[in-house]
Amino acid sequence: MSAPDNAEYELLTEHFSYPPVSLLDDIINAVNVLADRAVGAVETALTGLNPHSIGFGPSKKRGAPGTAPPADTNGGSSADPAAAAKREIEQGTHQLETLLNASIDKNFDIFELYVMRNILTVKPDDQPYMTLAHYRGLDFAPSTADAPASLESVTQLRRRLHASQALQVALETERVRNEALLQTLRAAVGVKSTTTTTAVKTEDGAAAAPQQQQTNVLGFLHDRGTLEEGGTERPIATTTEFTLAQLDTLRSLSSTLRALLPDMAAEEEEEEQEHKEKSWRRERAEYVESASRQYLETVAGVELGPAGEVRDGEWQGPGRGMAREELDGLETVVAVLGAQQPPEDDEPAAAGDDEDESMVQS
Repeated sequence: MSAPDNAEYELLTEHFSYPPVSLLDDIINAVNVLADRAVGAVETALTGLNPHSIGFGPSKKRGAPGTAPPADTNGGSSADPAAAAKREIEQGTHQLETLLNASIDKNFDIFELYVMRNILTVKPDDQPYMTLAHYRGLDFAPSTADAPASLESVTQLRRRLHASQALQVALETERVRNEALLQTLRAAVGVKSTTTTTAVKTEDGAAAAPQQQQTNVLGFLHDRGTLEEGGTERPIATTTEFTLAQLDTLRSLSSTLRALLPDMAAEEEEEEQEHKEKSWRRERAEYVESASRQYLETVAGVELGPAGEVRDGEWQGPGRGMAREELDGLETVVAVLGAQQPPEDDEPAAAGDDEDESMVQS
């Protein structure tokens, strides 16, 4: 069958919601199923007949009654009429099936060519004027040229790029940290890491034993000898005995488990220490700095770096003007916050002022 035009084939497929060839394949498959059923029915009908009625009885002309049956071509005696009839029926139905399938394939190939060329087809002259139902109302006209990029759009894209880069760096750092943590835990459990290469052989054999003992601290969890040797007659008692046998080891390891991960403990202690050391002056300075940074980035259009410097060095245009009422409100809020704080000594106040001045200068 000659392959149809791609545009025509796609148009018909989209219109019918299925390929046109699949319809013809279903018809041919249905005819083949009917042909198989017909051949099976013929074989069943012939098998149910009496072998003598279809010519497989003993021949009267070949010998007198009571004589031995004639020998077959293979040197043995003649086969039973029922077996001979069954063999001939199987061979005949097989030949009938072969001829019927060949005839079906030949005629339905012609049918397929006729249908694809004369029925399931669209003339090339009519294709440009055909519109499917789900294409009505759509505008396929080429869009106008995009407007030139403005300063705001470029700034927004640049911020997205910087945010994505910062997120990528943070994720990569977290991935490395998690990988190191997993390697430490695998070493503690006794699981060999797939990422590490073959270990270098140490010259001193005595030094390797303590190291293996230290890395395989939780390896006993994989030892199921007690469970497997206990049998299945009393599974609850066996499991309980195994759990009680490991309680002492688990209790001793639970107190020293943090020693296996010193990095995590150090990070948690640093975070707690930072939260404790922050004073109200430090918190106020951080709040003022974050609010100022947010105002400069959102209203004034200035892109700042991590330390507060202007990253791109370009003026992004004037921001939204603030009314006098807004400034008076901000001053009132700052005065109220300062009045609520208890007075302190001169030295801490001086230290706080110096700290605020250093932050403003930075």
